Amino acid sequence: MLKKSLYLLLFIVLLGACKSSKNQFEKGNYAAAVEISIKKLRKKASNKKEKAVLKSAYTLAVQLTERKVMDYKASQDRFKWDNIIREYTQMQRLYTELMQCPGCLTEVELVNYQSELNEALNTGAQVYVEEGQLQLEQQNKEAARQAFRYFVKAKSYKVDYLNIDNYISQARAMGTEIIGITKIPVRSKGLEVNSRLFSRQLLQRLNNMNFEFARFYDVEELRNQRRMPDEVVELSFDDYYVGQVYLKETRETVSKDSVRIGEAKDSLGNTFDVYGTVEADLRIFSKTIESGGLLDVVVVNPNTEEVLLQQKIPSTYAWINEWATYKGDKRALNKEELRLTRERELLPPPPQKMFEAFAQPLQRKATNLIRRRYRYLNN
Repeated sequence: MLKKSLYLLLFIVLLGACKSSKNQFEKGNYAAAVEISIKKLRKKASNKKEKAVLKSAYTLAVQLTERKVMDYKASQDRFKWDNIIREYTQMQRLYTELMQCPGCLTEVELVNYQSELNEALNTGAQVYVEEGQLQLEQQNKEAARQAFRYFVKAKSYKVDYLNIDNYISQARAMGTEIIGITKIPVRSKGLEVNSRLFSRQLLQRLNNMNFEFARFYDVEELRNQRRMPDEVVELSFDDYYVGQVYLKETRETVSKDSVRIGEAKDSLGNTFDVYGTVEADLRIFSKTIESGGLLDVVVVNPNTEEVLLQQKIPSTYAWINEWATYKGDKRALNKEELRLTRERELLPPPPQKMFEAFAQPLQRKATNLIRRRYRYLNN
């Protein structure tokens, strides 16, 4: 027990050392050292050790930042402003923290980089807008999606950049894939409503996922609008069945021992209970009605008719009705058998309900398949 306590104490000491301002300073993490010193000086403004660390760490943090910024500015990298903004943002965070630490203000000469940060943000935003416009000039969807990301980045640097929302909307529209979804053809007219509902709900599920660069439409709607989809998801049943009936009847004689079956008297005239075995002839009926299908999902390029993806999805549903009758002594039945004797033969669901029951899992599986197919359009 003592050994474990010593190990725990050593761990706490080492953990505290790793998080000390001096330790961070010696590792060259000057900004981290400043942050730790600020926290400790807020608790105890007279801490001389922390004041000394703060003074040295902040001075070196300023020098290191200015050296890094100078190197970044000399770089030919168009996106160098990301690094410059990161450096100035860090120093401005320290500036704000130091301003809120009375015990720190007498130890350091604060440097306010807000002007430099604003200039870097403006320049960085300008660079991303220019790069986004170059991408749009390529007139293809992938480049438009990259342009969208650049414009969003520009807005994160300068939220009121001129026309930035229009640029973002334009890039999103140009980069969006139009996906057509076909209705599932069915042989029975009575199931056409269910088929249309299936397709409508699938479209709703897909569009509710809010893909950044994908919109899903009914193929017929696109055709009526004279719009060509980029890809088409063709849905069809390789096979389906509704209302296959299976009947089963089980007969057995059930019994139970040590059941009171009457009374008797002994030679002295005393009455006593008589126990024996009771029996019943039990008939258990089971009616199973099954529906199911194999959904074929095919993603096609409508321009070349190339099959881009194909997968078959199975689904089945079984409606089961069980009931029982008996002749004989009711006490021979167990709880489950008694329950079945209280059940009755029921009317089966209509075909539309049976279709819906096996189609719902298909809809979820098809949604997941299509979502995986177009997940690259979600960022």
